[in-house]
Amino acid sequence: MAFYRRLPASTTPLLLILLAVLVGNGLYLIGESNTNTISWTANISQVVCHVTCGRPMIDPNVGFITQPFGHLSAMDLLHGHLPWWNYFEGLGQPLAGEMQSAALFPLTLLFAFPAGLLFFHISLELIAGICTYFLAKRVGLPILVATTVGALFALNGTYAWLGNAVLNPVAFLPMLLLGIEMIYDSTMTKDNKGWYLCAIAVALAFYAGFPEVAYFDGLFALGWAAVRLFSLPRESRRKALERLGIGGGVGLLLSLPILIPFADFSKVANLGHHTAAIDGTAHISVHAIQMFFDPYVHGTLFANPAVASVWGGIGGYFTASVGALALLGLFGERLRPLRIYLGLWIFIGLSGAFNFAHLRKVWNLIPLIQNVSFGRYIMASCELSMIMLAGLGLMDFAHSAKAKRLFTVTSSVMLLGLIWIVLSASSLNTGIVYGHRARIIYAFLDAIPFLAVIALLVLGRFARWRWTPLLVSAVLVVESLLIFGVPSGEAAKYVNVDMAPIHFLQTHEGQYRFFDFAVLTPNWGSQYGLNELNAIDLPFPQKFSNLIENQLAPGLTPSNQFVIHNGVTGMDIQMQDIVAHFAAYEDASVKYLLMPKALVILPALTNLGVTQVFTDSLATIYEMPSPRPFISATSSSCTVTATNDDAASVSCPNGGSKLIRTELSMAGWKAYVNGKSVTIKTVDGVYQSVKVPEGTSTVTYTFLPPHEKYAILLGLLAALFLLATWVFERRNRSRNAPPGPVVE
Repeated sequence: MAFYRRLPASTTPLLLILLAVLVGNGLYLIGESNTNTISWTANISQVVCHVTCGRPMIDPNVGFITQPFGHLSAMDLLHGHLPWWNYFEGLGQPLAGEMQSAALFPLTLLFAFPAGLLFFHISLELIAGICTYFLAKRVGLPILVATTVGALFALNGTYAWLGNAVLNPVAFLPMLLLGIEMIYDSTMTKDNKGWYLCAIAVALAFYAGFPEVAYFDGLFALGWAAVRLFSLPRESRRKALERLGIGGGVGLLLSLPILIPFADFSKVANLGHHTAAIDGTAHISVHAIQMFFDPYVHGTLFANPAVASVWGGIGGYFTASVGALALLGLFGERLRPLRIYLGLWIFIGLSGAFNFAHLRKVWNLIPLIQNVSFGRYIMASCELSMIMLAGLGLMDFAHSAKAKRLFTVTSSVMLLGLIWIVLSASSLNTGIVYGHRARIIYAFLDAIPFLAVIALLVLGRFARWRWTPLLVSAVLVVESLLIFGVPSGEAAKYVNVDMAPIHFLQTHEGQYRFFDFAVLTPNWGSQYGLNELNAIDLPFPQKFSNLIENQLAPGLTPSNQFVIHNGVTGMDIQMQDIVAHFAAYEDASVKYLLMPKALVILPALTNLGVTQVFTDSLATIYEMPSPRPFISATSSSCTVTATNDDAASVSCPNGGSKLIRTELSMAGWKAYVNGKSVTIKTVDGVYQSVKVPEGTSTVTYTFLPPHEKYAILLGLLAALFLLATWVFERRNRSRNAPPGPVVE
């Protein structure tokens, strides 16, 4: 008991938030569902499913990018290499500068473990929940309410549905808001408490790998800071602004080692839909409104083909019980300006997402907003706003007679809204045929929001009972848990990856590349250390994009997705592209073609010398006759021995030869011949070329993002400033602390 009394007061709430996160991920943790995203983002595995083989996450980039690049980054770091470059994707491209890899984010090291993606997500959920708990306490919410909102944001809809790097920065929004509140609370003292946390939150949000979401969250935090600033005495506001400026400035300086590579890469990158299809006008379907409060009214993720486009643009949900309490929270008096701000953010955020009253045009006046996927990236801040409003509503319900009376009204409004949702959704659900067991499951999922709101209506009849707020909290959390856990039930139970073709390529590929026909889809080669010409990414090297459009697959759209589409028809077209541009593929060092077992190779390819070298039940591998080595000399009299991707020994009896390296030519690469720096020139619009002298030479290559030395220097200086200020303040506080009692 003495040990228990020594524990901090927040121990029990934090343990409850941890429990909620573990239960929400329970199917994965007990092994009933498998987190390996290769099961639905590639075709090199066999799976055993639960009821159906559903889709556990919205965005397939969790398999194309998050998992393989996270694993590659983690292994680079553990082997003592900074993850600046990815040799295994396409013709090679920046790894840290790609951003979605979160290559320099501390939690990315978890991808070194087999279940790294699961523990990566759980860690982010815990950070989000814990920071939201302390934020709620900081603004004055009771412990019960703070625990509830912490659990709710840890189980938010973005975490439940997306899976890819979009969700990474979300955890640091409540951390940033907590830092702002700490700054404001400390303005009456000499402490600098708070700006440290702001700086760390800003930096981690950028290192987490999705700057668009970090940017939206930053805008939300600026609005929060402005609203809360006026709660301070006038004489304290200047000090608060100074500390906010220091925190934000130091945070940006700490972020430079990742922001500078991203900026340098973006200058020479194809930014795909971000500058083409979106163009400041795209918005999500109005049918997404139904799914915000009844998430599975159209079935589980992509189960209903009629709403496939809705799933493609949506970024999360709210739950019905949270909506009912948030509506109640709008009417309270305490923290009135904050309540108004949260409600307005939800309204204008969702209005921009749906382009109601053309509000997207107003949003587009803010720099950089025009070219982002607005509806998806705004959702995390809207979810936090809704959850904080629900927490304020729950606090009002516990302490205000007026709120107790309104509680039944807001719950009834939400019930009527759910009835409208079901009726509106019926037209899109008509004609969709499910099995008997699936129909029962979908009916139960559709009933969850109704059961939650009906439970609130029942509890409203016992509003004066002392335990009712606790039961309302339970309804909120239980509904969130049930909704959150659904996608994990759609994941495969067992995943058996066919490692035989992977092992063959690992053994025989060397420094050559393979080209995939929807077997080991991009960028899974990065997961297994295989050079794969295919790539799907954003940003995408413009030089490689040009090579694809002009020499490898003319007409491919978009060219930042060099991946086989449209089933067998698409594969036949791609084989025809290889026949038509055979030399270009061999010049790109493509040695192997990885095809599905059922695909019949075109006779034209075999006539060109392509031969079968491997087959099993899932895949067949063919070998190209004369691929260009990864490093080769233009003179046939030279001999080249490549010891690794970045070094070669060259022997040329005559001078004037050039060494060609089929790696992407990009600023940041440097080459050395016998230790002396030489100029790298670009050949064929994309490859690297250096001159080598007569005789035997050792040629080495290194890559460091342009301007990175300065970025690291400034980042280190910012880190030293933060650390030194913190140490100085703690020492100063210790000196000025009153003496303790004298013990005789």
